Amino acid sequence: MPGPADSFTASQGEQAENAPRKKRRATGAVECRLGVLLGLLGLVLSRAGQLWIGFDVFSHFTLHFALMTAAFAIGMLLPRGKLFAALLLLLGGVVAIGAWPHIASRSPAVLGEAKAGERALSVASFNTLWVNEDAARVKAEIERLDADIVTLIEMSPAKRPILAALRARYPYQADCFQFDYCRLAILSKRPILESQSRAPWDGPPFILARLGAADGGLTVIGVHTLRFPHSRAQFRQAVALSRMLEKLPGHKLVMGDFNATPYSRILGVIEAGANLRRVTFLPSWPATLNLPQIAIDHIFLSRAVRLIEAARIGEAAGSDHYPIAARIAVPLTP
Repeated sequence: MPGPADSFTASQGEQAENAPRKKRRATGAVECRLGVLLGLLGLVLSRAGQLWIGFDVFSHFTLHFALMTAAFAIGMLLPRGKLFAALLLLLGGVVAIGAWPHIASRSPAVLGEAKAGERALSVASFNTLWVNEDAARVKAEIERLDADIVTLIEMSPAKRPILAALRARYPYQADCFQFDYCRLAILSKRPILESQSRAPWDGPPFILARLGAADGGLTVIGVHTLRFPHSRAQFRQAVALSRMLEKLPGHKLVMGDFNATPYSRILGVIEAGANLRRVTFLPSWPATLNLPQIAIDHIFLSRAVRLIEAARIGEAAGSDHYPIAARIAVPLTP
């Protein structure tokens, strides 16, 4: 027969069954809140380069901080699977950023045509990567782009024979290989009247070529600035470059690897100080996994020079950068 102890135990079991169950808290809420806070902090830091240039490196990831904030904010609103959904959205956003330049480059927007009194020119810039010794692939990509004017960056000795090999296609050439740390070249189908280069100086290494009146007297400048962690030196280079460019007469085309994104103080200094207009925004680095994440290769134009076909990227050809290309219209009058 059941004793008193058995009755007490059964009573306890019934009470446990009848007791109201606590509502299980959705997992990931705390993590999503933390993700939102970190994303917002990143967005603040991406603007903090205006206060101290060392923070300008965070501007590289402005899009990613915005994506992070949005992904975790959406995760917070979901009833369950908050953290998983936020991480999935974040990963999908990173992939979308990398796919964006490829998709946009399939059919770049045509913004107009050259008018009477203008010269239409296709232009391109390519950081070929110093350690990339696949000269054949680089040469093939330059030929595929078939731009009228090309600036080449990080031209190592292994790739310099490309210039001679392309002489028939690009009879007008300039380089600055005689200077330390000046690994730049300009290839042109249009006549170059004069060229000069400079390195080292307060600004970045650059090469400059002036075209004739049939091309509006356009001055083409190829540039390669320093990068983080040398932020203060990079800023000094940007200031010196903007002052030099501002003094140059006539129409200007400035292309190269600026190691700075559209959200950076560095590019703002060049754009405002030299009175130029940047026409590039597509991510061009890194080429790893074919998913470039940040836009550090750029094209700047004088105000009177028009963009008539939107910028696009090419093929990496062994580099960690994608080349950038566009089509412009240059007034034939100064």
